[in-house]
Parts: sequence; C-alpha cells; structure tokens
Amino acid sequence: MCAVFHFLPSVMPSCLLTIFMILLPVVRAAAERPLNNPFPMGINLTSVCYWSTENPFLDVFKQSQVFQAQRRGAPYGEGGALDLDGKGWVKSLEPGQWADTIICREGGHYWGGEYICLYDGNGRIEFDFDAKVKNRQDGRITLQVSPSPAGMVLKIVETDPLDPIRNIRLIFSRFEKTFENLVFQPEFLKRWEGFKTIRFMDWMGTNNSPVETWADRPLPDQQTQEGERGVALEYMILLANRLKADPWFCMPHGASHDYVANFAAMVKDRLDPWLKVYVEYSNEVWNSSFQQSEYARRMGLGLGLSEDPFEAGLLYYARRAKEIFQIWEDVFGGSERLVRVLAAQSANPWTSERIVGFEDAFKSADALAIAPYFGGELGNPETVAEVLSMSLDGVLAKCSSDIAENRETVVRHAAVAKGHGLDLIAYEGGQHLAGTGGAENNEALTELFIAANRDPRMKQLYLEALEGWKEAGGGTFAIFASMSRYGKWGSWGLLEDRDQDPFRAPKYQAVLEFMGRTSNPILPPILDGPGKATMGLSLLEPMPYMLWFH
Repeated sequence: MCAVFHFLPSVMPSCLLTIFMILLPVVRAAAERPLNNPFPMGINLTSVCYWSTENPFLDVFKQSQVFQAQRRGAPYGEGGALDLDGKGWVKSLEPGQWADTIICREGGHYWGGEYICLYDGNGRIEFDFDAKVKNRQDGRITLQVSPSPAGMVLKIVETDPLDPIRNIRLIFSRFEKTFENLVFQPEFLKRWEGFKTIRFMDWMGTNNSPVETWADRPLPDQQTQEGERGVALEYMILLANRLKADPWFCMPHGASHDYVANFAAMVKDRLDPWLKVYVEYSNEVWNSSFQQSEYARRMGLGLGLSEDPFEAGLLYYARRAKEIFQIWEDVFGGSERLVRVLAAQSANPWTSERIVGFEDAFKSADALAIAPYFGGELGNPETVAEVLSMSLDGVLAKCSSDIAENRETVVRHAAVAKGHGLDLIAYEGGQHLAGTGGAENNEALTELFIAANRDPRMKQLYLEALEGWKEAGGGTFAIFASMSRYGKWGSWGLLEDRDQDPFRAPKYQAVLEFMGRTSNPILPPILDGPGKATMGLSLLEPMPYMLWFH
C-alpha cells in the first residue's frame, strides 16, 4: 500500500494534529523497515572504477584511477616508481616526476558545472582535459568542469615530503557541505531503491581477489575505491542500510579465518538489524576463467577430494563454504539473519548435486544459487557466421527459444534444491550476448548484440525469463548488472549511463515491472541537474509534512 498525506499545520484541527503526533513514531518505524516487494529482485552493482558510467559516490575522487607515475619524455605511466604510503597517497616526488590520475572517463555522462577539490597537505595540484581551475586557496580549488569522453585528470606536480598532499576529495559544489554525511549520489540511491538484495561481487573485486588477511582489506580513506581489493566494507554496509536492502557478500577465495571473522563482526555491528546477510564463498569457483577456480582445484587435489581437477574444485568449494558459514554463525550467534549460499554452474545440474551433497553441505546452507543467463551460445566463435546471417529478429527469436530451453535446466536445479531443503536463487542472470574466444573483436557481431539489448522487445524477453524462473520455483534473482557502457565485452547494464531515460531502457523497465512497480514511482525519468528530482521524493529537501508509506 502506498499513500501520501499532506498536512498543513496552519489549518490542521488540533484533534488531527494530536492523532498525527501519536502516530508519527509508528509511521517512522514502518518507513524504516525494508520494502516488501512482490518478488525479491536483487541487483549486481558494477565495479567502482574511473571508466564506469555509474557514479555512486558524491566524492567522485573515490572512483579515480590509482596514481600513475609520469615524467617528461617518458611513455605514459613509465615515470619511475612512485613513493606511496600504505593507502596509496603520494609521499614524495623525484625531480621531474609527477603523479596523475584519471577521473570519470566514461563517455562524458557525469555531472558538469562547478566542482570543489579539497585536500590536506602542501604542494600543487593541476588539472587537465575536462576540468579548468577557476580559483585557488590553500587546501581548496574551485573548478569548472565540462564533461567529455576525455574525463578529468588530476596531477600532483609538487608535494611537501614533510606534509604531503593527501585526502583529496572532488565534489560537485552543491554538495560541499553535505557530501560527508550523504556519501552517495541521490540519483544512484533512487535508481536502486526497492531492490531487495544488493550483490557486491564486483564491488569487492571478488574475481581473482588478492585479499587474504584482514590487513589486506580496502579502507574508506585510501586514495581510491577502485582497484583489485575492491570497495571498503564500511561503504557497502552504509549503502545497504540506506537502500534497506539485504547485502550479498562474496568472501575472497584465499581469505583467512580471521578475515572472515572480522568481516562478519563489522557487518553485525553496523548493519541495520532488520536486514539479512547473504554469504557466499567467492564467485563461480567452477569457472576456469578465474583464479579462484585454479585455487580450489589445487586445494581439492592436494586434500585428495577427487582425482578429477574439476570435481576436486567443486568439493573443496563445498567444504570451505561450510567453514565460512560456521564462522559467520559464530559471530552472529546463529543463522537466523544469514542466507548461506552455495553456488553451482547453471548449465550443469550435476555440479549442484555434488556441491550440496558433499559432506552434507546442504545442512549448513539456506540456498542453492545459479546464473540462468540466456543467449550465451550466440557469442561462440564457431557460430559467428551463422549469427551474422540472422536479422535482429532472428537473434531475439533465438534468445526466446533459449529461455524456453533453459527452463528445463532450472527445473532440475530446483529439484536438487528442494530435495535438500534449500531455496533456489539466482546470483546472476539476464541476457548473455557477448562474443568469446576472439569473437568479441568482430565489430559486426558486437553491433548486432548491442542493437538487441536496446531493442524494445528485449523487455519481453526479460519478462519471459523472469516468469519462467518464478514458475520453476526460483526465488531471489540478482540481475547482472546495474549500469555499464555497451561494447565488445558485453552489454550487461540494465542501464547504459545516468543520462539514459529509464523509460526507454527495456531491461530496466522489465525488472521494475516484474517487481510490481509498473508506474515506476521510485525514479524520476531524468534528474534536472544534480539531485533535483523532477518527480518522486527528494532525498535532499526536508519534507516535514509529507509521509510516504510503502
């Protein structure tokens, strides 16, 4: 139920005002509870990086490139080793050397206008490409920014070794006084409001993660939240709390017991107690494309779990997942708030059977997760000529038939899950139109796949896939992925960039409709400048006499 009540205090009868004041605590408590959607949709957030089209942070420097060393006459990035502290800030520069970083090089779809650069320490910062300096003061630079595909480049050309430049922040001027409390872009929050689950696989840099110990973890005050170690846990928890969405965390494949315990302890301490926590060991450990697969196979073979490397990896995955689940249970004092996830290969139900059955792993879990993509075979290098001979209609028709065929596989996984008392959920899913094995370099194939993703009929394909998933007994479905530019590596985003009209984004509209939000009340079609919503409830402006009930 959703209703809006407008109260005008100057004309409100005293009896109504009294009732309003009595009910206000109840209303606030209800508003703070997680949204109860008809179907529990989740979203995989795309990586935080300087080339991303999704700008989650008000401080855009948080998605800057890791500092690169430059020197006059030397090739880009070959300016010699940089003297960095443990958080990535430049401590000193050699004669003739400078450090630079790229920010928002994602096609020019970020906010333009006046920005403020704040920093601590002594030295000199210069800017290039989209950003022009208007005014300088100690620790504060005013910029005029005109977005283009080049992005912004920040250069540290001088720094005092005794008091080096550090703690750089780059904020749209409107948010200079509020960015530290707000943290996230208001339009970013509105875009994903209402999704039940937020999977942080890419935010954590899960694939090929180098993180092993708690000391390896990324921190909120490091130079950037980009990089192989991912985004600080503090920000992920804060985002889950702001969105009232259950966070889905993927523990790094090489993480120690101590890392897992400390991670779980911070989540328990800071996460909204209304929310549950999805816990998964790494990501697609069965997938030989990732280092975690080789790691699990090596560990499984070493432990003698199987003589077959693929099976050995699956069985090690099951054992290690059980150990990780137990650590979380110890920290949380039980499993009531946990959704313990065992993930398998969607195209191969045998992997589900082996994982959940090994050493009774199912008894330590709550859900079996797969990734029911469709259209993936169209990207095989062996079939490029055949696919290119198809019209756009042919590609979409093949996707539809693929969805129908996939239902049989989903039913088999659902039977495995049900037979072991587990829920069947999707850790990823959606279209998988991307060239592989060299086919990604075929420009005609890429253009055909991009056209298919933009076609209005893609909305119906997503609805077909989601309805089929639901009919087969599937639960929470974490779509892959939130927002990204389309290209030869795939067209994964529900949206391409922040400028896109969401009402003309077929995949995004399909997901909203499936969630029961056909009127799309949570997102303005276009924001009229930073944070100025043309419709919907603003996150910035106080509205003391308006109450929203979900």
